[in-house]
Amino acid sequence: QALAMMIYTIPRCGVDWTADKILTFTLMLICGVLEFAGLFVIFASLCFFTTEGLEFMNIFTDGGREFGSYPLAIYGEGVLKFFTYVIPMALWQYYPLLYLTGRADNPLYRIAPLASVLFLIPCLIFWRIGVRHYRSTGS
Repeated sequence: QALAMMIYTIPRCGVDWTADKILTFTLMLICGVLEFAGLFVIFASLCFFTTEGLEFMNIFTDGGREFGSYPLAIYGEGVLKFFTYVIPMALWQYYPLLYLTGRADNPLYRIAPLASVLFLIPCLIFWRIGVRHYRSTGS
């Protein structure tokens, strides 16, 4: 369904698709997938330390999907900073989209999705800590 909508809307969105904008859009897709993968790695890593449900992680997975439905400017500066520096969803959603739509001409916005890949480093470190401290229940 998402792929069908993307195929339908891309030619109609009013973006002048140049090579750099196609690259930016591709980076947005790839880095978005990688960031959500990192979030799920954190989610799985937390299971090493608790037996309780970790429903609060849905704030970042399901909420992250909803987060992109609205312009980040409506959330305020604090939320923008959180989603830029802590969980870098804005780096592959907000800033590159500003560039694609012509609302900003900062050349760093084209490659901002690449910076979001750095989020995988703490995700993998957290995973390794969890694996190192894992103790079987014996069952």
